[in-house]
Amino acid sequence: METRLCFVGAGKWVIMSYYCRIDSSGEETNLQLYSLKQAETHWNGLLDEIRKVGEDRVPELKEKMVFILNCFGLSLSQLLGQNWPYPTQAEMNSPGELLGHILKNSNIDRVNRRRLNKAFQDFLVYYGAIRHFGKTKDDRNYRAVEEITITNLDTFRRMTVEIWDTMIEIFQRDRDNDLDDLRSICDIVYFEEIAQPSAVPDG
Repeated sequence: METRLCFVGAGKWVIMSYYCRIDSSGEETNLQLYSLKQAETHWNGLLDEIRKVGEDRVPELKEKMVFILNCFGLSLSQLLGQNWPYPTQAEMNSPGELLGHILKNSNIDRVNRRRLNKAFQDFLVYYGAIRHFGKTKDDRNYRAVEEITITNLDTFRRMTVEIWDTMIEIFQRDRDNDLDDLRSICDIVYFEEIAQPSAVPDG
């Protein structure tokens, strides 16, 4: 069903066309933006905890990082899937193929396209393990969780924003899309940056 995707930011509605389901109450759903806002809330909350008590003393640190990563994944899978241009196909293509199609239609150069594709493939290793969490013969799902760090989670945060911004740039080309002055998803959500350690003076 074709409908309108509505962002609410700075008191404004921003309209983009997309395919979605309408819920039983007849209201529009926006799972991709809701998921990204959950990532924003919990990312900023986690950084606040780290500043207060230190990363090693944050309770349930791994669970919090996994939840944020899942929110990135749900947001991106919804965003990519709902902007797939072939809704009459019998089956949806894989997330990597969905992103590849979108990047081909973007203004991103080949080098950065490869970089973004690589980051997304790295992300899918973690996201796939977490989505289908359970014991496997080589315990790869468990190992993926153990390997999640705040640093690679930050990489995936930046990647998520870049994919959103790429989609916005594509929609900006169509004057029928009422995007006002929106140039980045960060005009709607705000992710705090990881504090960089202070340089130690020589001597």
